[in-house]
Amino acid sequence: MSKDFLTFMRNRVSQPKLNAPAPTKEEWDEILEAASRAADHGGLKPWRFKVYEGEGRKKLGEIYWQHAKSEVDALPEEKKDSFIKKAFRAPQVLLIYANIVEHPKVPNVEQVMAVSAAAQQVLLGLNALGFGAMWRSGPACFTERTNSLLGLETTDQIVGLIYVGTPDTLSITPKHVDLEGCVEWVSE
Repeated sequence: MSKDFLTFMRNRVSQPKLNAPAPTKEEWDEILEAASRAADHGGLKPWRFKVYEGEGRKKLGEIYWQHAKSEVDALPEEKKDSFIKKAFRAPQVLLIYANIVEHPKVPNVEQVMAVSAAAQQVLLGLNALGFGAMWRSGPACFTERTNSLLGLETTDQIVGLIYVGTPDTLSITPKHVDLEGCVEWVSE
């Protein structure tokens, strides 16, 4: 195994400040094809991807707004723009979700796990091509209303929104991860 690849994995960090340029369609094709090599019990290919860019990001901003209104009864209409702007924190946003199917040997949770693995592969692929990303989620991602607003099926499960672009700064240093208490060796 190449130690260089392990170093590459260790150095990947979330990038909250992202600018243009973002990946081209051809770069996305490469990244998503590589991401589709994620572990996939049953070969179901449950991952689904939607890339939002330009004014298309308003659809995501509308979801933030609708969720906020459902949480706060008297949210004033003049607050709407601040919620819409959240979708414009990066030049592109990748919606990644699980298209869950009933399967006798592959439970729903395994299908969501496969999509989560694909999402991690996307992050590594973006990093390999010099792009930055930030995987976001939150309560708005897990509602039937959100699925409806995005044109998803009720059985689809959003795994996250990956904000994508060119990092504002390359100087973010990865924090050391202390695995104390996280790893247990069982030899007998």
